[in-house]
Amino acid sequence: MMLAATLGMQAQDTWTVAGAEALLGENWVGASTVNVMSTSDNGATYTLVKEGIKLRKDTPYEYKIVKNGSEWYGAGENHGDPNYSLTVEENGIYTVTFTFNVAEEKADANAVKTGEAEFADKTWTVTGVSAICGNSWDPTNSANDMTSTDGNIYKFVKTDVVLEVNTNYEFKIVADHAWTEAYPGSNYVFTVAETAKYTVTIEFNLTTKEITLQTVKTGDATAVEKTWTVAGASAEIFGTSWDPANTDNDMENMGDGTFELAKENVTLEGLTEYEFKVAANHAWDESYGFDGNNAYFMVDEDGIYNIWISFNPTTKNISFDSELVDTTGISTVKAAANNGMMYNLQGQRVQAGFRGIAIQNGRKVVVK
Repeated sequence: MMLAATLGMQAQDTWTVAGAEALLGENWVGASTVNVMSTSDNGATYTLVKEGIKLRKDTPYEYKIVKNGSEWYGAGENHGDPNYSLTVEENGIYTVTFTFNVAEEKADANAVKTGEAEFADKTWTVTGVSAICGNSWDPTNSANDMTSTDGNIYKFVKTDVVLEVNTNYEFKIVADHAWTEAYPGSNYVFTVAETAKYTVTIEFNLTTKEITLQTVKTGDATAVEKTWTVAGASAEIFGTSWDPANTDNDMENMGDGTFELAKENVTLEGLTEYEFKVAANHAWDESYGFDGNNAYFMVDEDGIYNIWISFNPTTKNISFDSELVDTTGISTVKAAANNGMMYNLQGQRVQAGFRGIAIQNGRKVVVK
């Protein structure tokens, strides 16, 4: 009886809607207190009704459903990306009803027009990395507003931009200095074949939403040496979560064209993906993972490990090595990549020129 009563008193999950400020009154607040959904069928479905919402026709208003303030549900497989999107066919004032089916993990939004509304022409702004925009991902910077002579093709030109070879440069084009409407859905990414000064010209077709880019070399430039830092999801490993400004995770220049971060006595769970990226100069302007996604590492079994994350700034290759520390002080090397690396009997990685007894691929070797 008491157990049943206790179970009945357990709180239900909290479901909220988070998304564009124009749609929800606040900009992507997962732990919102004003956009909490309610249920009338004991938690099978949840609903949120927003009244008096001013919406512009043919504009995608994006949102997600958030469980307990931190678990985000989108429209993709396994409730991942992309975001859900709502559009309306006429400018106006609307009542918007959001619904979420918990079992199916699917959301919907229905908009009913209740009044008229007028909108001014949109302002289009290039927002991206500081190399192009002068500051990092700031949609409010009017210095990056695009211009148009026909109301359909918008243009942005930036001169004397220093761009480096094999570096990803990213941007979006946003409407009205906000993230409510931005193109493309994923960032526009480009590279150049030579480190140099360039004139960068970006054009945006308002009708088709097509973006074109032209880079014209105008002078010579030299690449600047960068600080490389690992930022990852696990605060237990990296001290802070997804923080490229944390200097404790700065990588060491190994003198062979690679950089490395070593972490000792890290507790890891077996077969768990630990996500991270390698960021340049303590910011997200330039960062690298695996094929445009986060990088990750994992180990075969639970334990306490020494780990090494390596990065090659030229190839952008990321590799990982791990060492399961045992009670004798001699380690078993478990390398997820570059498994030919060697370690001394204290479990420290050794470089070219080392002489003596080492551990390589879990075996003792004599290096002469």
